[in-house]
Amino acid sequence: MSESELRKEQEYTEKVQQLLLAAIANSTDSSKDHIASIKQLMADAWEELRLKPTALSEQDMQQLAGEVDRYLARKALNDDLVRRYRQMLKNPFFARVDFREDGQEEDEKIVIGLYSLKGPGNELLVHDWRAPVCSLYYDDLPGPVTYDSPSGEIRGTMTLKRQYKMEDGRLKYYVNTAVSIEDELLLDILSGATQRRIRQIVATIQTEQNRAIRYGNEKLLSVIGGAGSGKTSVAMHRIAFLMYRYRNRLEASRILILSPSNSFSEYISTVLPELGEENAPAVTLYKLVCDLVPGRIEKPLIQTEILLDESNQARRESVRYKSGLEFKRLLEDFAKAYSETGPLFRDIALEDTNLIRKDELERMYRQDFTALLPAQRLERLKSVLDSRLERWETSLLQQYKEQLRPRYRGKDLDVASRFAVSHRLQPVRKEIRDMLTVSVPHLYAESLKNAPSGLYRMALDNADAGVVWWEDAPCIAYLMLLLGFSHGDKSIRHLVVDEAQDYTACALGMLSAYFPLAHVTLLGDPKQRTCPAMPMLDPAMWNESFGLKDAPMLELTRCYRSTLDITRLCNAILPDAEQLQPFGREGEAPTIVPLTDEAVKEAVQRYVDAGYGSIAVITRTLKEADRISRFIPKAHLLDGSDEDILSDPGDIAVGSYHLMKGLEFDAVIVVWPYARMSDGERRRLYTACSRALHRLTLATDRRLTDELGIIS
Repeated sequence: MSESELRKEQEYTEKVQQLLLAAIANSTDSSKDHIASIKQLMADAWEELRLKPTALSEQDMQQLAGEVDRYLARKALNDDLVRRYRQMLKNPFFARVDFREDGQEEDEKIVIGLYSLKGPGNELLVHDWRAPVCSLYYDDLPGPVTYDSPSGEIRGTMTLKRQYKMEDGRLKYYVNTAVSIEDELLLDILSGATQRRIRQIVATIQTEQNRAIRYGNEKLLSVIGGAGSGKTSVAMHRIAFLMYRYRNRLEASRILILSPSNSFSEYISTVLPELGEENAPAVTLYKLVCDLVPGRIEKPLIQTEILLDESNQARRESVRYKSGLEFKRLLEDFAKAYSETGPLFRDIALEDTNLIRKDELERMYRQDFTALLPAQRLERLKSVLDSRLERWETSLLQQYKEQLRPRYRGKDLDVASRFAVSHRLQPVRKEIRDMLTVSVPHLYAESLKNAPSGLYRMALDNADAGVVWWEDAPCIAYLMLLLGFSHGDKSIRHLVVDEAQDYTACALGMLSAYFPLAHVTLLGDPKQRTCPAMPMLDPAMWNESFGLKDAPMLELTRCYRSTLDITRLCNAILPDAEQLQPFGREGEAPTIVPLTDEAVKEAVQRYVDAGYGSIAVITRTLKEADRISRFIPKAHLLDGSDEDILSDPGDIAVGSYHLMKGLEFDAVIVVWPYARMSDGERRRLYTACSRALHRLTLATDRRLTDELGIIS
């Protein structure tokens, strides 16, 4: 790094910042002008109305409202520019590539930042990181390169690749690199303290991450990676990229994020705004299913607590049986059979007179109405029967009026006659209602008639009681969608599913049916499929669950979250075939302490005294988390409720591993009693330990460390 070149770059930085300040001032003034214009419009309108109350017609008022809306839209645009430019002041750009297109004589200097910035001559001084040409920085090294642009493939030569280190808007140094994004910069960022919310990573996106972020808008894209590989960051940056690429057809309201918990939704809530985009809504699968399925639905956390007890074999068999593709196909076959045959039809008669025959009902359901979904066919049948009942009712009403005329007159005659008709037709109406009203939970139980271990009886008992086990809830929702008893959401055009390894095949099928127009990005780590009794995950199941066997599947191979020492411990916990590939960053070795309350309290206090900003105590069960939270100062218990939001910077998060998925903390204390070290148990412990960035304490039984071969 030469001094003269550094001065040039610093001068360029100052030039950019002067333009940013000028742009902020101009946009602020424009925003004020728009407000002034609105005030003037309103003042003029009020003056006209004061002089003549009928001066403004309805059309005039609509025109006034339209003008106000236009000024407000312009003000919002200026306010957004001010926010973006203020954000750029501290870090106006982070990288540069010089590119000479084939056939050209001069290099093009491409400076890359969070957003684009134009100079006085309309030249681009800073390029938005999402622009096609910026992919050169993330994917290539100096030498012959190509990139895809809207007009096709562009070929040329990269003559320079440079990274910048900024501190409070001042350029400290730059690094020319002939390798992938310089480890020094990434290590510098990773070594810092984390925040309560996930950060944007545009300056350090790695090549494999960039490929996933910029991948085309496929119907289904799966991204697989271990803990800390950047899956969630990739998802958020992919949303920002797609919104940039498809600006005219993809807006935040048409994107939905399915997150594992409310605390996770809060954790990711600032990334898109940092990237200059409106935040996309986030919801949990539990909330989504509760809006579809009737009954009292068991919370996923409660299901996990039950399954951790190995004596609950019936529930474990229920989860195992209903997790995979085989059960999804069984449910689809059941729905197809029901579509073909319908409910058990029978003759509907009043005494000796038929209202409708069984074979006529079957013909309408199985032949006349086949273009409709089963739920719609049943509604049509109800309409047919209601129409016939009306004719019966009219005829019977005349008969009863004749019979009751000697006893009643006027209004009394009409009321008595209608009461008599209603009473006589009540059994017929009940029979129709019983035949054509479908309880989908009971119908779902019917699909389990050939299931093992008494699952049919248990499902039937649950349906009678209005209770829905969590493993059944997405299955019932899927059946409702297949049969038309619920309707999908066609407004969502892109769906992001985080922690997808926890979803069963039926749950994914339900999402496919519920969001029929959505393109989907799935993110998950098979090593973190930790629900007891769920079989090991083959990610190929995701494609088949969506009916897309050849959908692309990308893998993130390196893990950036934890220090090398913590990653080594995670690898000691994992089954041998599932090792992590760490990104090199030294740190302090994890500490193994006895499984006592005093040791846990001391570990928490040690990390508080060391100044770590985010600390968590992670347990195996919710019950243990609740107990520990009672003696940890400033503990915030994560229990799956709507209040699972860590708002106070001093809070110590305490919760079971299941609710900590996707989150990360500077320092973590894992409290883990001895349990049989099955592959599933290893993955649960790995999930807990891999939440730590810099420091980890494992409070456990000596038997566990001996079995894992961990030296304390």
